[in-house]
Amino acid sequence: MSDLHSCAKSGETVVVASVGEASGTEGRARPTCLLLMPLTFYSFPKAFCRALEALGYNVVLANDEYPANPLGKALNKLDLAVGRRWTRRVVNRRFLSGRHYNLVVIIKGRGVGPELVADMRRCSDRIVGYHYDSLAYEPASAHWGSEVDRVSTFDYRDAAANGWPVVELFSATRPPDPRPPVRYRVSAILRNHSHRLVFVDRVLSRMGREGALIYLYEKDVLSFAFNALRHPLLYWRWRRQIHFTPMDYEAYAQVLAQSRFTLDYAHPKQTGATMRSIEARSLGIVLITNNTAILDSPTFDRRGVVVWRDGEGDPTVDMALERPAPRPRSPEAFMAEVIGAPPPLERSGGESRCVAPIGAAP
Repeated sequence: MSDLHSCAKSGETVVVASVGEASGTEGRARPTCLLLMPLTFYSFPKAFCRALEALGYNVVLANDEYPANPLGKALNKLDLAVGRRWTRRVVNRRFLSGRHYNLVVIIKGRGVGPELVADMRRCSDRIVGYHYDSLAYEPASAHWGSEVDRVSTFDYRDAAANGWPVVELFSATRPPDPRPPVRYRVSAILRNHSHRLVFVDRVLSRMGREGALIYLYEKDVLSFAFNALRHPLLYWRWRRQIHFTPMDYEAYAQVLAQSRFTLDYAHPKQTGATMRSIEARSLGIVLITNNTAILDSPTFDRRGVVVWRDGEGDPTVDMALERPAPRPRSPEAFMAEVIGAPPPLERSGGESRCVAPIGAAP
């Protein structure tokens, strides 16, 4: 039996299907999971789908807001009730009618409301949610968080305010073996938003640009124009490091693994550890960040974190600081914490299936 995965996009859904049946499970029906999440958010859908597969589920994948196009994004970003009603109608028709799920997982759930949760409750055994943003920036989970069996978050402040457990994000890359030597004294591979350019300039002005690799990515022309008008002098200074396409993930992971320090700037409205922070920890890279909340997290070794606080004097950075030991965190470990329960089936060879209904967005 082949364990080769094939992945494809069809309409707004992502299909991740395995070739071959799971062995050793004849006569045992695998439990099913409905996973609602943003399908355009990097490679998260594939990673989460495969993590649930590894935990023993057959997965049906749906978007967390409809219509699955710019109109749907606008309606739900503006937190309009019509967006939640639209999402409820589509999810009921395409994913709930005539079905039963052992588990429903809602990731972010910007188009989800309490009425849709009630609909899902009638055709599922358990519902859990996860918010990888802050409520101050994306209040989606506030609409349905009290209606599900368990909700967790990456944001430390939201967790404390709502009594939710903190579940740290994951790293999609594992530490290379053997560990590569340091090639870059400091790296910064970031999408430009809020005050990130100011932060990069501030840190590199202190540390120096020798041996640095800086790659700043602008999402679109409007983002470029807005940021350039805010900081014209900085834009001119860093013009050769500003790009309109993101760096390929494999290239990014390679640069990160060969860095002694890497920069991360958390959005001012967030306190959770970003993906880049977790990736740095997983690869054993010293993290330079503005996020003071990381110092209170048991996940991070303080010897591997340098905090540059906004509005305060710049810290002294020991350029010879040794890289900490890698501490990998897999998508499977992440998802096991999100669902808050042991896996229902043990894997015994072969690969499970992850499927999604195929069809054009309504």
